[in-house]
Amino acid sequence: MNNSNYTIRLSAAITWLRFPMIFFIIMLHCYSVQRVEGANDLYFRILYPFSLWLGETGVPGFFFISGFLLFMSKKNYLQKLQTRTHTLLVPYLLWNFILVVIYITLYVVGHPQNINGRSMTEYGVIDYIRLFWDRGSFDDGNFVPILCPLWYIRNLIIMVILSPLLYYIIRYTRELFLIAIALWWMTTNNNAFIPQTILFFSLGAYFPIFGVNPLELFTKCRTFFLTTFSLFAIADIMSHVAMGTPWNLQIHRFALIFNIPVLLLLADWCTRHSYSSKTLPNAAFIVFCVHYPIVVILRKLCISTFIYANEFTHIVLYFICVIASTFISLGIFMVLERYFTKLKSILSGNR
Repeated sequence: MNNSNYTIRLSAAITWLRFPMIFFIIMLHCYSVQRVEGANDLYFRILYPFSLWLGETGVPGFFFISGFLLFMSKKNYLQKLQTRTHTLLVPYLLWNFILVVIYITLYVVGHPQNINGRSMTEYGVIDYIRLFWDRGSFDDGNFVPILCPLWYIRNLIIMVILSPLLYYIIRYTRELFLIAIALWWMTTNNNAFIPQTILFFSLGAYFPIFGVNPLELFTKCRTFFLTTFSLFAIADIMSHVAMGTPWNLQIHRFALIFNIPVLLLLADWCTRHSYSSKTLPNAAFIVFCVHYPIVVILRKLCISTFIYANEFTHIVLYFICVIASTFISLGIFMVLERYFTKLKSILSGNR
C-alpha cells in the first residue's frame, strides 16, 4: 500500500462510513426487535430493501473495516491488545454493566424483567455474570450479551486475541481460507454470527496482509464491482419481494459481500466532494451502544398502540421509529459530549 493518496482517501472513507453503517443497524433493529403480527406481505416487501438488504450490511462492514485496521497497524501484538482493551473491552464491560444495573433497579422497585424468557427472580450471581457473555442461550453461536448489539464487540475482541493465528492462516492459505469460510457462512441458516465474524474480519485482514489498498483495488475495478453489486442487489430484493427462489439466503449473502466495495466507493466520492460531517463519525460508537433499548421501547409502543392498524400505517411507523431512534441516540451523544466529556470518552473508548 505505497500509494499515499489512496491511503489518505481510504482513511477518510472509513471515517465517513462509521455513521451510515450504524444507521443501517438501526434500520435492521427497528424491523427485527418487534415483528408485526400477521402475514403483512406489503409491509415486508416495502421494508426489505431498507431493513434487511441495507440493514444487514452494517455489521459485516464493520468487521471488514476492523480486520483491515488491525492488520494495517504497525503496532506489535501486545500494543494492539493494549489499545483494544481501551477501545473495545472497557466500553463493552461498562455498557453491559449499565444495562444490568437498570434491570436490577427495576427488579428492586418491584418490576422484575424476563431475560431470554427467564424471570430475574430466578437469577443468581453466576447468572448476572453470564449476562456479560450471553443472555442465557448459546443459540448455535448466535448468542448475545445483555446489551444485544454488543455481540459484535465481543466477537471482535475474540478476533483480536486470535489475530496472530489468523495472520498465518491467511498468509499461507490465501484465498482458500476465505472461500472455505464463505461456504460455511453461505450454508449456515439463521444469523450465522460465528462464520460471519470470521469471514468479514478475514476479508478486511487480507488486504494489509498482502499489501493491497482495498479502495485502490475497488476504484481500478470499479466497473466490475458496480455491475456485480447492481446484479446482486436486484436479485436479492426481487427474490425476496417478488419471486422467491431456493437460493434466497445465498443470493442475499452474496449481495452483502458486494455492498461493501460500493459503500467504500460511495464514501470516497462523498469525502472528495466535501459531503461529510465531523460530528456524525464521532457520535457513531455512542449511538451504536444506546440505540437498541430506545428502538425496543419505541417499536413495542408503536405496535401495541396501533395493533389493529393497516400495513401502510405500520410502514410509516417503522420509518418514524428509525428517525426518532437515530435523533434520540444523537441527542444522548450530544449531552454526553457537552456535559459529561470524561464519561463520554470512557464510554466511547476514547473515540
